[in-house]
Amino acid sequence: MKKIIISLFIFICGLFILSSCNKNDDTKIISTSYAGYDFARGVAKDNKKCGMLLNPGEELHDYSPSINDIERIINSEIFIYIGGESDSLWVEKQILPEIDKSKTKVISMMDVISKKGNVYDEENPESSISSESDEEEELDEHVWNSITNAKLIVEAIYEALIEIDEVNMASYLYNKDVYIDSLNKVDTKIKDTISSSKKDLLIFADRFPLLYFVKEYNLKYDAAFKGCETAHEANPKTIEALTKKVIDNDINVIFVIELSESNIADTVIKTCKNDGKDVKKLVFYTMHNISKEDYANGLTYIDFMNKNVESLSEALN
Repeated sequence: MKKIIISLFIFICGLFILSSCNKNDDTKIISTSYAGYDFARGVAKDNKKCGMLLNPGEELHDYSPSINDIERIINSEIFIYIGGESDSLWVEKQILPEIDKSKTKVISMMDVISKKGNVYDEENPESSISSESDEEEELDEHVWNSITNAKLIVEAIYEALIEIDEVNMASYLYNKDVYIDSLNKVDTKIKDTISSSKKDLLIFADRFPLLYFVKEYNLKYDAAFKGCETAHEANPKTIEALTKKVIDNDINVIFVIELSESNIADTVIKTCKNDGKDVKKLVFYTMHNISKEDYANGLTYIDFMNKNVESLSEALN
């Protein structure tokens, strides 16, 4: 009994220490994912410190909050989350009931987009996708991969910022306009790249969290898995279908997403090579999270989209 009391005392002290530390944390804007974090720091700049709950390189879909994370959110001024399956359950059960809405503004990125009637389900009847969950629709929660959606989210963050900090409104307005101008420039690059390309089909030997991107630019696609399914091993039928599509459509580039294993892509490339077809593997950045190296180098959403433009140019020509 004495051991139990001592353990309980240590646990309570730990909670107190965590809470005390977090009250001194000067991070004012917290995002569950990289995209929300980057949009926020682009608008807030030096006026508000922004933070991301995920550690760089960590898988978004495996994340669960620690006591420290929950305290950071509760003590923040703006909390940004996706609103999809990756985070809505723990946010709605553990976070929202504890947040004082008069002190913390809450932004669900999917709610921002759904108000515009722009939330997509997986529906690609011509796809080779043949995983066991084919019969279920996959709701794509990666809304930020559409430039149009990214601008809406940036606007929502700006509106939240001027509500809590009207003094710096002019700074936030300037930063927001600069960020949106950068998004417009990337959008123009993507459109110009696609309009001058010979092809309109993208092949992903991986998961596919890019419905918003392909729909925005009217591109065709095929992938090993729907959305961000947790499966990582494609069945032989899927690999065979992807390989056939690559050869039949004279595809020279297949994609994997960042922080992903590339076993399927390597298998498809090897099979194609045996048939006399050389295929290159490139990364397409979806920005649910980024690598430790890219985070340390301060790369932004704009940087990654520009990388995607270069890859698109190579893949579609």
